Amino acid sequence: MFSAYSYELLVNMLKKVTIAGVSAEPGQKAYGVVKVPDLFADGQDLEIPFIIYNGAKDGPRVHLQIAQHPNEVYALNGIRRVIGDLDPKALSGVITFCLPNPVGFRFGLYYGRTITHDINRVLSGNPDGTVMERIVNSWWVNFVENKADYLIDFHGVPQETFVFYEAHGVSPDVPKEVNDKSERMAKLYSARVLKKETEAYGGGKSFRGACVDHGIPAIVPEVAVDGADISETGLRNILVDLGMIKGKIKLPHKQYILNWESDTKAAIVTNKKAGFFRSLVKVGDIVKKGNKLGVIFDPRTLQDIETLTAHRDGYVSSIQPLPVKSVCENIMQIDEILEEITNT
Repeated sequence: MFSAYSYELLVNMLKKVTIAGVSAEPGQKAYGVVKVPDLFADGQDLEIPFIIYNGAKDGPRVHLQIAQHPNEVYALNGIRRVIGDLDPKALSGVITFCLPNPVGFRFGLYYGRTITHDINRVLSGNPDGTVMERIVNSWWVNFVENKADYLIDFHGVPQETFVFYEAHGVSPDVPKEVNDKSERMAKLYSARVLKKETEAYGGGKSFRGACVDHGIPAIVPEVAVDGADISETGLRNILVDLGMIKGKIKLPHKQYILNWESDTKAAIVTNKKAGFFRSLVKVGDIVKKGNKLGVIFDPRTLQDIETLTAHRDGYVSSIQPLPVKSVCENIMQIDEILEEITNT
């Protein structure tokens, strides 16, 4: 029979979290690196830095990562405000955090011909594949597979912060509960805009998509330059809702769920005349079909030569900043509103 001491020791051993040889006991924080060997011509390992927050109480396990795409970093300050000084003794569950593309983060650039934007298009990667596939697989096996209950993969630099998530039915055979949990996280992130993927899109499967395929609720906050405050509130909301930390959930009065369409041209407003664009709307406006959106005027005569109107009802989610337009350019994007949420 087990003694009381042996039983306590066994329970503590079961709760210890170990990643790449680095362990954190319950109520402890630990730092480490995942080494990915045999990638580069100079023979050096790639080191992916991570933090483990192992809570003193039971709870879910959440994995956070940012800067998979090197310039998409604007949520990082908000993340720091939530977990930078987090005491694991006050945490229920486990949080892991990593910089998944350290080479890109270091210089704010993709690495030559071997690491590109498509690092987010190789699903869960391949341990025997390309540089990108091996890097992605290192995230998968160390932080996600049989480990994470939820994933937040921070991206960004839209004109307005939004949260991307997947509707039920896009990934075959995934239980509805997984998509419902993803949607709940997306709403809790506290952005005014959510974009719901209602059909598979042409960019191929993302890391987030691989998580959902394996039954792990996952979201991608696309964070604008000024999005640190939203990211702080949103991450805190999610952790509070999961029972991992204490606090109050704060949501905006209005939120809009927009349709993420595989046909990228469906939302785009273009011009038939070349010239200088003067907008009559701003990002975040809601328009009806036929509403005036702006005018193109001739910079030589300063006379209006074209009036642009909305081709459908929707939400103005982006306006291209450079007003000088050649013919048939992408002027702005109007996304279909699937649902308007009023939070009380």
